[in-house]
Amino acid sequence: MDDSASDRLYRAFGELVRMQRERRSPPMTQEKLGKLIGLSRTSITNIERGRQHATLHHLFAIGDALNVAPAALLPSSDMILQEAELDTPVLLEVDQDIANWAKRVVRK
Repeated sequence: MDDSASDRLYRAFGELVRMQRERRSPPMTQEKLGKLIGLSRTSITNIERGRQHATLHHLFAIGDALNVAPAALLPSSDMILQEAELDTPVLLEVDQDIANWAKRVVRK
């Protein structure tokens, strides 16, 4: 797996963590999730953005804290390929936050 594919994998994983965290009623905060699994809120933020790579035991701890199977947090090959298709030159030239927002909108 090359670096760009690895980056897409961790971004897709982070997106699934965020979606599962926010779909709870009421939504779980990043701070609470961090406390439940022994990480800081900043670490959860970085995991959700794909900047911090979660370890295997964190995958299971996050799943347990969110009451979902760890497999529910693993992105499919299709998710990773779809994100690769969204890495167009236009999106690469804009601010990263704007590019991420555009990618989320396109996926919906």
